[in-house]
Amino acid sequence: MVYVDLLVIENLILNYCLLIGVAILLNRITKIYKVIISSMIGCIPLIFLFTNISSIVNFLISIFFSFIMSIISFKYKDLIYTIKNVIYLFLISIFLAGTIYLINVNLLPKIDNFFLNFIILIILSPIITRLYTKSIIKINYKYSNYYQIDIYLKDKPKITLTSYLDTGNILKDPYLKKPIILVDKNKINYQFEKIIYVPYNTIDNHGILKCFKPEKIYIDKIGYRKKVLIGLIDEVGIEGADCILNKELLERI
Repeated sequence: MVYVDLLVIENLILNYCLLIGVAILLNRITKIYKVIISSMIGCIPLIFLFTNISSIVNFLISIFFSFIMSIISFKYKDLIYTIKNVIYLFLISIFLAGTIYLINVNLLPKIDNFFLNFIILIILSPIITRLYTKSIIKINYKYSNYYQIDIYLKDKPKITLTSYLDTGNILKDPYLKKPIILVDKNKINYQFEKIIYVPYNTIDNHGILKCFKPEKIYIDKIGYRKKVLIGLIDEVGIEGADCILNKELLERI
């Protein structure tokens, strides 16, 4: 037996969570009433579940209504903007549906009960959507701070390292005010380089940092920098990073 009223409510809640998820992930500005109207319009394709149309046609109808939902919720600025909204709508939908299915099948009694599924969706959909969007935002923020850099030393091969932009790294030498990149000393051949000893002070520590001046460095998508020092440390302590960038190096010259 199919409870049409509960099916509509279930779909309405799902559509609302998906649209809110897109708004959070893509920083879209919208109004709650637009999202609600869009969620209601997104329930229209349910009509075609009770017809004999093919699954391909049903899928195309879903895509069409996804575009309508996107335009209502987030307006139409250009085609790329709208397509991106729809893509993220589907991505969140796949994750949400898959997670609920996984919970229903593996963590709850395997009972084919529509009311049970309905309650699960009402309770878990907002929670899962929120956790998913927060994790994606966190991942995007973290990995947007990774940069590939090339370090050029005199009479030595170019050294390519993965760097991490740490806004807390504001180290400069006190004399010429050159920003310092902190590099794992095991990742770079600094033999025969002229060592400069730079005093430093942080909240937790102070001491002397061994540094040297490279000929130049190249930061991917940023450009070349010459006024810079390489500071040698025992380890970086950041996943996947060989060195820590100084935020001043990303500023426009």
